[in-house]
Amino acid sequence: MAKGTRIIKSIGIALNIFVAAMLLISAYAGCINPSSLAISATINMSFPIWISVALIVLIIDILTYRKMAFIPLSAFILSAGPLYNYSPFNISTKQLSRSEKFHSFKLLTYNVLNFKNRKGNYPNDTNPTISYILSTDADIVCLQECEYFQPLEQFNVAATQIDSLRQRYPHRWIGTSGQSILSKFPITPINLGIDDDDKRDIAAYLVEANNRILTVYNVHLRSFGFTGEDKQFYNDLTTFSGKEEFSQVKPKLISKLNAAARHRARQARLLKAHIDKTGGNIIVCGDFNDTPNCYAIRTISGDCMHDAYVENAFGPTITYNADRFYFRIDHVLYKGALDAVNIERGSQDYSDHYPLLTTFLWQEN
Repeated sequence: MAKGTRIIKSIGIALNIFVAAMLLISAYAGCINPSSLAISATINMSFPIWISVALIVLIIDILTYRKMAFIPLSAFILSAGPLYNYSPFNISTKQLSRSEKFHSFKLLTYNVLNFKNRKGNYPNDTNPTISYILSTDADIVCLQECEYFQPLEQFNVAATQIDSLRQRYPHRWIGTSGQSILSKFPITPINLGIDDDDKRDIAAYLVEANNRILTVYNVHLRSFGFTGEDKQFYNDLTTFSGKEEFSQVKPKLISKLNAAARHRARQARLLKAHIDKTGGNIIVCGDFNDTPNCYAIRTISGDCMHDAYVENAFGPTITYNADRFYFRIDHVLYKGALDAVNIERGSQDYSDHYPLLTTFLWQEN
């Protein structure tokens, strides 16, 4: 073998090992508490990037030097669990019979951005977000960033739309911090006994659904706190037009990412403790501000909670659609005598989040 060929082969092996290692590290970085190693959360968020890079390397290996292909292939096999959480492969969903529909309910979770329309246009002088909520006819609607429940002229929230919501959902709790619930079923707010800083991010309710008791946690875990300037720098970076400026703001952006991850980790532990103490039928839904394999999801889920998207969807998706942060950060977790039998991600892009509509079926007594 010529010296030049050996060098190229050595570089290829090194590249394969590096990419495989990064795929595995990013896949399982969510196992690490960000309070101990904050950068682990940022590495975990890069998992989709390393999936793409590893796929490219695998294809190149197959086309050039097939023996090397076992390196990225082994990494894919070893990260099968996180891969499935990120991109499940459910071919079909359960079709409910007429009798089963009487024992089912639909839950919508949606960060509504206070009913603003990012597009700026309001067709038919109505608010499209409220029109969508009404069109789903969900039985329980968990909203994040919903601090108002009244006509708002600047966002075309008409009195007739608010009246329609009130008629459809006689049971409501509008949180001053943004977590709100609309329900066809009777609800009772729960005092979580946590400090005010976390109380504004987590709300809980007892819901009497189909004559069964259900505890619903409506969450908006701590966001990154990026300013408009921060987001613009990130946009410039992703379009390769702000490399020089990024070196200046990189420490600040990473610092904010790490601080938010540590805060979400603490909130996840608080939430997990309350869930364990409460028991019974539980749904945790909302804007987690973090990806499927993150520490917060792993902590809240533990060994007994199910992910409605992972159990019913096919392929990856995103639920945040702004500022080039294309991630699935909205989730629906559950446990108890109920099964998630379908989940739909809406395509409405009025808010900076897409909605998730989940159908639940009560198990037989």
